[in-house]
Amino acid sequence: MIALVTAEVSRDLDEDLPILGAALERAGTQFHFVNWHDAVDWSQYAAVFLRSPWDYHLRRDEFLAWLREVSRATRVFNTYDVVEWNSDKRYLGELATAGIPVVSTRFIATADESTVRDVLDEVGNDIVVKPSISAGSYDTVRYRDASLVLGEVVAHVSRILAARAVAMIQPYESGIDERGETGMVWLNGTLSHSFRKGAILAEQPDMGNGLYAAEDIASRTATKEEVVLGERIMAFLSSRFGAPPLYARVDVIPDADGKPQLMELELVEPSFFLAYAPGADDRVASAFTNAQR
Repeated sequence: MIALVTAEVSRDLDEDLPILGAALERAGTQFHFVNWHDAVDWSQYAAVFLRSPWDYHLRRDEFLAWLREVSRATRVFNTYDVVEWNSDKRYLGELATAGIPVVSTRFIATADESTVRDVLDEVGNDIVVKPSISAGSYDTVRYRDASLVLGEVVAHVSRILAARAVAMIQPYESGIDERGETGMVWLNGTLSHSFRKGAILAEQPDMGNGLYAAEDIASRTATKEEVVLGERIMAFLSSRFGAPPLYARVDVIPDADGKPQLMELELVEPSFFLAYAPGADDRVASAFTNAQR
């Protein structure tokens, strides 16, 4: 018996859950959908898989404490050390230092005008501001001419710091408007499938469900260059953690020269968008079934 972990607020929003559940049934694997914050005897499960605990970033300390406890009772995927590292986007700095092409990112730990002005001098006026601890574009805002609304930007940075995160400022990469993002799902370091995600911040994002921005998803085959970048990232993860994670989602966008660069590396609770990749549900079910043994 395995547990697919979600949350009360996101359980009905996770479109992958019923698809994955059906694939697990075909594989003969018993499972429960379980909310991470409920009182549960986790030792009854051969393994626990994080799927859609999509409120974790709002209570990260509590979530990590829970994950640490569950890891003592059974196996958890992805593992605690991977989740702790990946749940703060400062991991992007480590990847950039390792030579992985990453969207240019400045991490801001003080909220003052001079610091923000210095960043704008480096990255330009069309920027994106987000917390280092976030998911689903939560509290992520694009400022098309940041110098004209500097007070708003500083206030946004202050709000992020008050929530005990670090503020991130990135240039808005306009290449995403035409091509969108390419998401690649990897299982045990091997590419399973890919998809296209439309540019969320081209216009005001729809946060109507309160957890994440509405997404425009379609089928896509990753390019050779995108796959090569994904392979480099899997090699980095294998070196850092001793093995590739059970699952990983690598989201890339084009840089100014059209070459792929990493936007996000999702190792905690990424959607797999199984409905857009025939056969992906059975591949994920197989990976989960084998991991519990």
